[in-house]
Amino acid sequence: AARVLGKLARYAEWRDRAEGMILDFDDIRPQEARTICQQALREQGDGWLSGEATRNLLSAFALPVPPGGICVTADEAAKLAAQIGFPVALKLTSRTIVHKTEFGGVRLNLDSEAAVRQAFLEIQQRVAQDNKLAEMEGVLIQPMISGGVEVMVGMTLDPLFGPLIGFGLGGIHVEILEDVCFRVTPITDRDAAEMVRGIKGYRLLEGYRGYPPADIPAIEDLLLRVARLVEEVPEISELDLNPVIALPPGRACQIVDARIRVA
Repeated sequence: AARVLGKLARYAEWRDRAEGMILDFDDIRPQEARTICQQALREQGDGWLSGEATRNLLSAFALPVPPGGICVTADEAAKLAAQIGFPVALKLTSRTIVHKTEFGGVRLNLDSEAAVRQAFLEIQQRVAQDNKLAEMEGVLIQPMISGGVEVMVGMTLDPLFGPLIGFGLGGIHVEILEDVCFRVTPITDRDAAEMVRGIKGYRLLEGYRGYPPADIPAIEDLLLRVARLVEEVPEISELDLNPVIALPPGRACQIVDARIRVA
């Protein structure tokens, strides 16, 4: 009986709280995003988007994608890295090779064109050894991002409730700690704030033992934009932004790895 009364009390508190707002954005391009997904479905059927299509899709909703791009040759990669400025990160891009780190497909802190060329060729050789060269789209070149806290934002489709937005600490933390908070879309500004503060790792986002706090409003904005994206583009069946680097206040967030599946 006491447990039942406790549930009733919490439900009453939930009913009495102020309603949140579903925010609108004037810098998003939903039709462009849908066109990207529909074109991918026509050309390849159900599956993961290419690296270039993923970046374009995120950009259509003004999601924070670092500068850079996909390169298909070592020379292209070296040239783009020089334009971005060293050091850079180089990552294998493939629709089928999902765990790039375990495959040796991530190289960090490359500080010269020669280092970029060598990393490209080594990854290409590694892929060829496993007879998967045809599955290699190229490599993604991005600037190195220092500092911040790794978080993740994801979406999965529930057969009853539809799109579920997940938020938690990123990197390997999400797999080991399973410290993730979920909400059914659409989500309000109040939902986004509660998601960020609802994980056990929130103390890291507040700043812990000398580490600076994260840009909380930028994380909340990211959650709201992702929720709007999956509502506007029903072709998206799964989304994984991991890691997202939550930088100190005023410096926003950066999505350093992303996977999107369409169906």
